[in-house]
Amino acid sequence: MCTGFTTASAASADEGCNHAYEQTEIAATCTEQGYTLYTCAECGEEKKDNYVDAKGHNYTESVVAATCTTAGYTLQTCADCGHTYTEQTESAKGHTFEVVVVPNTCTHKGYTTHFCTVCGYEYSDNYTDEIGHDYEKVEVAPTCTERGYTKHTCSVCEDVFFDNYIDALGHTYEAVITEPTCLTGGFTTYTCATCADSYIADYTEPNGHAYTETVNAATCVTYGYTDHVCNDCGDRFVTDYVQPKGHKYLDVLVPATPDSLGYTRHICVDCNYSYLSDYVTSGDIGYIPEPEEPVIPEIHKHAYEIQTMDDSENMSLIVLRICNCGDKKSGYFAVTFTDEEGNVTERKETGNKIDYSEFYGQVIITLADESGVELKTVVVTAQEKPVEPTEPEQPVIPDEPTVPDEPTTPVEPEQPTEPTIPDEPNQPDEPKADEPNADLTETEKGGNGTAIALFVILVVLALGGVGGFIAYKKIKAKKAQK
Repeated sequence: MCTGFTTASAASADEGCNHAYEQTEIAATCTEQGYTLYTCAECGEEKKDNYVDAKGHNYTESVVAATCTTAGYTLQTCADCGHTYTEQTESAKGHTFEVVVVPNTCTHKGYTTHFCTVCGYEYSDNYTDEIGHDYEKVEVAPTCTERGYTKHTCSVCEDVFFDNYIDALGHTYEAVITEPTCLTGGFTTYTCATCADSYIADYTEPNGHAYTETVNAATCVTYGYTDHVCNDCGDRFVTDYVQPKGHKYLDVLVPATPDSLGYTRHICVDCNYSYLSDYVTSGDIGYIPEPEEPVIPEIHKHAYEIQTMDDSENMSLIVLRICNCGDKKSGYFAVTFTDEEGNVTERKETGNKIDYSEFYGQVIITLADESGVELKTVVVTAQEKPVEPTEPEQPVIPDEPTVPDEPTTPVEPEQPTEPTIPDEPNQPDEPKADEPNADLTETEKGGNGTAIALFVILVVLALGGVGGFIAYKKIKAKKAQK
């Protein structure tokens, strides 16, 4: 039985329900009325009252422009319920096409494409078949490192494919040997006769220099030195410098004549350099200055004279044929050497130096020409003759020394008496021939302390031992004490 209804409504007699209504307010919408809904909680009966009019739509307008395929319109949209409707404003515009013709290729069909520049819609028509490839064949030969093959290239689209492969040939190397030098090593270069590929192997060490030494003697004005030149590469360096020797002059006195000056000509015997000094006139022994302008002698015939100079330092005699004009020459000489003992040695010499180093003491050197005519004789002093050593006597090998016995205490010698002063001696008689030591005094005959000491020393030396020497020292010590 309903007991909670409070809204003053009588129960229906037919149903026999005492309604207990629950009240619900239904709001009005754009198209529906609003009202109050009463619903019985027991039997579900409903009833309405307090109606309110519908609110109607609250439209918002949106303009949609026409496209290529759709018309333009205005869209009305209710802000409350979302209801919409449209009002057409313009018709569809239709497509604006651009035409693109795509030609056919070797592998693709050709066609015409129609493309709308406004909306991007496109379609294709007017299709044409593929052309197909037109290949050209090129055969590529194999190389040392690459395979050979046939290359097929389409003349239309340049499509490429390969077939008919052939193996690579491999290198064919030829060897060229580069010999080592003084400073660089040797090696072998292998070069392929087909493709010119190359590599280097078989290295060897450098040879090093092989020098030949040439000694260049010093001259009067230039240094001497040793020149080292490599026989293989020509590399060169110089060592062992020697000071110039300086000139070695032979002085030739040219006497003055009534028509010409006299002077001294200094001629270097090694290099032939010469100069003049000490000019004098005829009959003048004084010095006059060398003329500023050189004196040009008249053309004359050479008159050579033999000039010599002893080079004792090198034990050689320098010989030149010299003309007064300064011209000089060396030549052939028959030379005779005579030493201090009269030994004679003959020799043939050419050049301007005669060596006498093999002789001793004073040597007479006689020079003659080819026909034997004696030209000049010179005396020189050679080296001293060495003293020949005498054969030394063989030393006497002493017997094996014996160790002396311990020396006994020597007997003290008697002290000599004080000598008396003798009277004035008489004139002695002539000593007899058969009386030895007749001229000796008594003191000389008897000996003295020195003689005793000498005797003891001789004993020590004869014994060769320490004992005798000790005995001698004791005797001397005792004598010193006394």
